[in-house]
Amino acid sequence: MATVIKMPKLGLTMEEGTIIRWLKKEGEPVEKGEALLEIQTDKVNLEEEAPVSGILRKILVPEGAVIPVGRGIAIIGAADEPLPEVGEEAVQSPGNQPEEEQQNQEKTQELKDWDETKARIKASPAAKRVARDNNVDLSKVTPTGPAGRIVEKDVINYIENQKVKATPVAKKIAEEQGIDLTSIKKSPGERITKQDVLKGQTPETPVFTTVCDTIPVSGMRKIIAEKMTKSKTTAPHIYLSLEVDMTKAVELKEKLTPAIEKQYGVKLTFSDILIKAAAIALKENPIINASFTEEQIIIKHEINIGLAVALENGLIVPVIKDADKKGLGNIAKETKILIEKARAAKLMPDDYQGGTFTITNLGMYDIENFAAIINQPESAILAVGKIIKKPVVLDDEIVIRPMMNLTLSCDHRVIDGAQGARFLQRIKQILEEPLEMLM
Repeated sequence: MATVIKMPKLGLTMEEGTIIRWLKKEGEPVEKGEALLEIQTDKVNLEEEAPVSGILRKILVPEGAVIPVGRGIAIIGAADEPLPEVGEEAVQSPGNQPEEEQQNQEKTQELKDWDETKARIKASPAAKRVARDNNVDLSKVTPTGPAGRIVEKDVINYIENQKVKATPVAKKIAEEQGIDLTSIKKSPGERITKQDVLKGQTPETPVFTTVCDTIPVSGMRKIIAEKMTKSKTTAPHIYLSLEVDMTKAVELKEKLTPAIEKQYGVKLTFSDILIKAAAIALKENPIINASFTEEQIIIKHEINIGLAVALENGLIVPVIKDADKKGLGNIAKETKILIEKARAAKLMPDDYQGGTFTITNLGMYDIENFAAIINQPESAILAVGKIIKKPVVLDDEIVIRPMMNLTLSCDHRVIDGAQGARFLQRIKQILEEPLEMLM
């Protein structure tokens, strides 16, 4: 019996996935467990394996499409067996359907696909209708309505502009600036040029023709933009900062590094020390290890600390699970493995999901202090700066000490200033007397 392959749910928070590429073509044999396609989730690209053996009879969704979890994307079956129905529509060979029925079905599917593809573009119902009737890609139409909304006249102007004879550069400038090319008068048969478009501009509507590069807002960058915007606009952030004398922490790192490297095969880093210190402080201050919902504040029993890792096209936060129950050696080893997997784009969803608190360290980039945006649904994030030797007053004397700035960003819906301050102060105490981490 033929099997419908559906968009898998590759993580607890995954709602949709992007099909990056099909690794098999229609008509090719597929073995169970063999890589069938590559899917982009909210953070990483993963190869999905075929759940059954057979022939890849039908690819239902093209490369580049964004598909909800659970929707059919392909069919695997025997070479000559009938194909099953997918959703409301039966997937059949064109030769098995009457021509009129086939055309109606294709038209219905085209409209359905069109609606799904354009659903995220802000446009009035009238604009969508005109665009659909004239096969216009709304992503190419310049909006003039409120809040960046495409209205009917925008689509009509776009259609008319496409009918006008104009050079490609003239059309591009007109589209970018929302210029109606029909308003530019030319002799019959003559094409509108770039100069004609520029002449029609007034000082109030300048034309910018600077050559530039563009980066599509998609994949990881799109997810980061959405999550950070949501966090900043929904969670009222408060920021708490203090300096830590890292003298004893530096000494501890120097003493433990050779032993940890010998036993675990990795070098101890200050990030590892910070993870352990934060884990201890979180256990003593559970409100920091919480999440906010409209109905309740959820205090997590597990202490799972995420460490922000910079990538070429964004960042990702792999998570050290149960950090409070692990020693510095195990934390150092696990952190190194996760960072290597992150930079090789080999993290699995379980590697970066389930975090309850995040640490972001920019000290290696010579950043002395900064404030980070909370990684929701968490309620706090710790920003770590560079360790810098500074003159400080100790016992009424000026001495040089390695100092490090910590800034805690808190969701004020969950954490009050005093609660955040006690937590940050506790981390300072642990780092200044770090032998506590070995107990």
